[in-house]
Amino acid sequence: MFRSPTSKPLVDDAYVTHPDELPNFFDNKWLAWRTRRAMHRGVRRVVRDMEPKGVIRAIPFLGFHVEPVVWLVTRLDAERDLVTEHGIPRDLVIQRLGEAGVRPDLAARAGVTVESEETVERDHGGNWRIAMQ
Repeated sequence: MFRSPTSKPLVDDAYVTHPDELPNFFDNKWLAWRTRRAMHRGVRRVVRDMEPKGVIRAIPFLGFHVEPVVWLVTRLDAERDLVTEHGIPRDLVIQRLGEAGVRPDLAARAGVTVESEETVERDHGGNWRIAMQ
């Protein structure tokens, strides 16, 4: 396994306290795998909670430093505006990720975006990959 000279091996439940010790995929694939699995459980709960406001699904993925990112998807722009009416529901996402098993230090760094299928269709030809770049 490749390990940069400045990185330290992370124990499974160790908490990252210094920016130089941020985990990444190359140093800790097990942490990334566990985080991805827990994220999928957590976003199902978020979708269930946000369904009355129009959230139809969520797209979870990890950044390079195993930072959780969640895109909440609605059908229409009006539903997206309803979801973001009082700000992006980042606290709810962090709470649900934590409940699902994402480490607290990683869940606290979670990024959340809300987008509608209508906007992706109109601006990006329906291509979510391009929309997420």
